[in-house]
Amino acid sequence: MDARVTPAKQKFLPALAEQLALWFPELNGRALAVSEVSINKDNVPTLPLAMTAFIRSTASPPATSKSQMFEIVDTFIVDFWLEPARYKKANGTETPFWSYYDYEAIRDTLLANITRWETPGGERIAYRGMTIEAEPLAVTLTFTFMATFRWCAPKTDFGEPFTVGFNLCTPEACIPDPCPEPVDPCP
Repeated sequence: MDARVTPAKQKFLPALAEQLALWFPELNGRALAVSEVSINKDNVPTLPLAMTAFIRSTASPPATSKSQMFEIVDTFIVDFWLEPARYKKANGTETPFWSYYDYEAIRDTLLANITRWETPGGERIAYRGMTIEAEPLAVTLTFTFMATFRWCAPKTDFGEPFTVGFNLCTPEACIPDPCPEPVDPCP
């Protein structure tokens, strides 16, 4: 399978989710674009899982009030949900301490691939940070990014304005007012 999936007009976060499935084969294809990410006992899917989610959008004011272009910065996250595991004592019982997760390897793979990825809309991606949270249901690695792109108002084609460059008059229906003077186009 090709390591790049960039069909024309594909939306950014679903395209990124497809890429995550390729970059991290251990996910077994479990990478989704979602609207919201939260963990509870009712929604823990098969792990591991990666998700992309939109956080917020900001824009700089345009150079002029009549500008039809904005530079927009969308903040988004890439969330990895991993199997929770605690360190075990010699007798096999769990300790209160969460196991170490190789976040460096995940981070390095993610960043190396995302910097080479040809985004669907030419977005420029900047890495902003990472957090780790361990809960009994899942361990989450949350990577925050910013995607910068230029948004332009859609062009509406109204065509060329219709102008009449001559008058249509027949001898029976010629009305003198609309016919230009001094030439009378109605014989």
